[in-house]
Amino acid sequence: MIMIEIWKRSELDRLIHRHGIRLSKAYGQNFLTDKNILEKIVRSAEVSADDHVIEIGAGAGALTILLSKAAGYVTAIEIDKKLMPALHEATDGLHNIDLVNEDFLKFNTEEAKDKTKNGKFKLVGNLPYYITSQLIAGLFESRLGKAHPKPPELAIFMVQKEVAERLVSLPGKKAYGAISVLVQHYTEAELLFEVSREVFVPKPNVDSAVIRLKPRDLSAYDPVIASRMFRLVRSGFDMRRKTIRNSFAQSGFSKEALLSAFEKTGIDSGRRAETLSPGEFYEFASFL
Repeated sequence: MIMIEIWKRSELDRLIHRHGIRLSKAYGQNFLTDKNILEKIVRSAEVSADDHVIEIGAGAGALTILLSKAAGYVTAIEIDKKLMPALHEATDGLHNIDLVNEDFLKFNTEEAKDKTKNGKFKLVGNLPYYITSQLIAGLFESRLGKAHPKPPELAIFMVQKEVAERLVSLPGKKAYGAISVLVQHYTEAELLFEVSREVFVPKPNVDSAVIRLKPRDLSAYDPVIASRMFRLVRSGFDMRRKTIRNSFAQSGFSKEALLSAFEKTGIDSGRRAETLSPGEFYEFASFL
């Protein structure tokens, strides 16, 4: 088997031309052409021969190929039907890959071919902007009975730099928002490294960053309280310029319940949502 080095611009161009592919802005198709960064992503995911890796947005297969060399099995998800012939060609001869033409937002991870003994999986992907928040929220809110029955063992995502900064932002910072609270409640979130726009084809208008999300042990947390908590988070950040005395009043809880929670937690009702940590949101919700 002759390996197509898709991370080389010349090889990528030939593959795309051979299959008559026109890259889609709608799907956020910007292909990474720096092998060193691709290998760094694989290392960041701590991929071993015991791992089943689900890749989101396989594209032309550059990361897929490198993941297959390190992992026991790779399920590569690609939404664009037009890319599938090129993806099949690029990965031809690699027998530990399952190529799936589907929208990951509709994909049930339970249905992926499980080639590991422990049933665990890791997620790796270059996420387009338009699905980043929805995808991450859906993955980790699965513990509230949403789309995905179980969270990944570890997730390594490349996202727009601005999005990465929001996901890991601390309370009181401008980037801190509802998605920050959600991600940091469910995971240990870390921005690993930045990726210049110059190493993508076609070149996007923004730089990217790679983040690591490791699910927290939430065995001591009540999912019912977490559900209440995110009602507060949504109302708090929908009206982030208002004090939580006023924004929480729009969350559907009674005035009496809210006043009691303020009293019991000692949280100042004159604060704004952007100053509350995920722990404070959860503590407040536990008294409702």
